[in-house]
Amino acid sequence: MRIQASGGLRGRLAKLAMIPAIGLIVTACAEQANNNPTSDAGSPSLFGQTANGIGFPHDVVTTEGIASAGLYLPIFLIAVVIFILIEGLLLFMAWRFRRKDKDADLPEQVHGNNKLEVIWTAIPALLVTVLFIGSAIVLTDIESTSDDPAVVVDVDAFQFGWTFKYMDPAVYDPVTDKYGETGVVVPFSPSLASTEEVNELKQEAVLPVDVPIRFRLQALDVIHSFYVPAFFFKRDAFPGRINEFEITIVEPGVYGGQCAEFCGLSHGRMFFTIRAVEQAEYDAWLAERSGGAPVTAAAETADGSGTTDGPAADAGTETDSPPATSEPETDADATDETSEEAA
Repeated sequence: MRIQASGGLRGRLAKLAMIPAIGLIVTACAEQANNNPTSDAGSPSLFGQTANGIGFPHDVVTTEGIASAGLYLPIFLIAVVIFILIEGLLLFMAWRFRRKDKDADLPEQVHGNNKLEVIWTAIPALLVTVLFIGSAIVLTDIESTSDDPAVVVDVDAFQFGWTFKYMDPAVYDPVTDKYGETGVVVPFSPSLASTEEVNELKQEAVLPVDVPIRFRLQALDVIHSFYVPAFFFKRDAFPGRINEFEITIVEPGVYGGQCAEFCGLSHGRMFFTIRAVEQAEYDAWLAERSGGAPVTAAAETADGSGTTDGPAADAGTETDSPPATSEPETDADATDETSEEAA
């Protein structure tokens, strides 16, 4: 009786322990929606559309993403055929050679078959080799970069936002690995707390279609990840390191992006928006932005007070601003500070 009671108690405790576990799972699966309206808000599907045909698992609007998405459908179909073949054979064997009531003795036992073993080893090896070659070709194409990108954008990621700096692709210093500045900056714009409200201060970077665009990612504090679902591409941003990649957008539209690497408590609100337009519209937008001072969330007024009226002035908070960088303190600096305090 004691054993039964102990077992029952353990069972009840195990069920009680599942309650907080279920709560954690539900909390982890909670979704923070992007309140910036985008044209890629459709749910993933088995047969999404791309600019040149069927995509998988959702709509794709870059040449690199289309190349990657093109691998999904054949790999998925191969996996389906293998699954049906293997499971079908298992079910057939289990049914065909099941033990019947009249069977008293074991059937003849067969141990090994060289021909079958060679076949079921060679076929998977051949499939894996073909898939590896196809994936390597696509990966090489995706990772390749052009000698003269049409647009260069430096992207700074920080807790919890982004800054897009448009650089001059014609001015490059290989020693410092930096491009010339154009003065055009798309600053951080905080996401609204309510997901039912459109963020009038949404951060929107404008890019042209049908030309190579080079992104140069860098994190200012912790690891972040630049991810635009419609681009079908994700790349991490690391502190102290520039991570480059190129894409070519083939369809105009508004595409939502976000950080895909957990980076802190407000990670779920690190959204941004990319608006892809025709080249003429992009040139006009860039000329308008580069005609004056860099675009900032709180542009300086004519009297140089550094303040402005309107929502942009109150948009940022201390935690949502890019971390300031400073030179390391030297021993001389520390001595001077000590002397001043003593005086």
